[in-house]
Amino acid sequence: MTPGSPTKELERMRAVWITWERQRRNRSMAASVGAVLHELEYKGNALARYCVLAIRTISLIRRSKPHVIYFQSPSLILAALIAALKSLSLIRCATVGDFHNAGVSPPTGAFLVPWIVRHCDLVIVSNQNLEPRIVSMGGRCISVPDPIPTLESRYAADPTAGGFRVLFVCSWAQDEPITQVMRAAQFLEASHPEIRISITGRPKLAAVGWHDEVPGNLELTGYLSDTDFERRLASCSVVLDLTTREDCMVCGAYEAVSAEVPMILSNNEPTVRYFHKGALYSDNSARSIAELILQARARHAQLRTEVRELKAELSASERQVLRRLSELVPTPR
Repeated sequence: MTPGSPTKELERMRAVWITWERQRRNRSMAASVGAVLHELEYKGNALARYCVLAIRTISLIRRSKPHVIYFQSPSLILAALIAALKSLSLIRCATVGDFHNAGVSPPTGAFLVPWIVRHCDLVIVSNQNLEPRIVSMGGRCISVPDPIPTLESRYAADPTAGGFRVLFVCSWAQDEPITQVMRAAQFLEASHPEIRISITGRPKLAAVGWHDEVPGNLELTGYLSDTDFERRLASCSVVLDLTTREDCMVCGAYEAVSAEVPMILSNNEPTVRYFHKGALYSDNSARSIAELILQARARHAQLRTEVRELKAELSASERQVLRRLSELVPTPR
């Protein structure tokens, strides 16, 4: 699936892609299906945010009169809003929900998901393991992994110059084994000082239960702009992106493939199946993470070759997935 090159079937439809957050998957998926992306955001308390964004969403739909509305879940509130408008016949166009793991199994409000699914013409999920859950709710479903994103930065000529650099792509969310990564840094600090680990995102040390000193070989980058993130991605030695969620494929893996950087990922079935080259797989423990960092350094040349091969394979399979998606999206009468 090549961003910006939708099939003719999708291109001829007037489509919008609505999300209440900024995330790379929304951008690449919207480009791939030929939809106009609308990233609606509002800074305020939860009640005000939901009210303002709901009004903006309804106004957007009325103005654009789309043939197809694609929307991201989560937000569960956005998904429920689209389903409510559909159930009341206030919108008559096709609705396609892009359900992330937290959209399929949200921590709160899970009772709403089957109702939302039944009011979607189609549900997109990121991998095949999630499809049966949607089908069991009465939905039509297709799995579409993230399109390989287009990055501005070029891959560095020598990513091991100045030491071996590990980039932990992190949002400080509950499903990320952050303290285990920091323990791994402690294990490596004395014996392998040339290995440096950077953790992206705004630090929340107390929230994740870290009360020790930050290891000297570990950097907390804070918030990074897209440009700064891509620069670090392009020059790191290996990307580390981990989750404790079952059946979850992380965005950092797709970004690593785009930059042709080897990966250390969580050992869950859809991840191992999809990212089957150029990656090592961790059980998310500190000891495993430390050992795999050392393996990635020892096998770096091989892993770089493999991830380049994987990039070519995934780029070809994306085009096939897009063709199948175009056949399932209802067309205007």
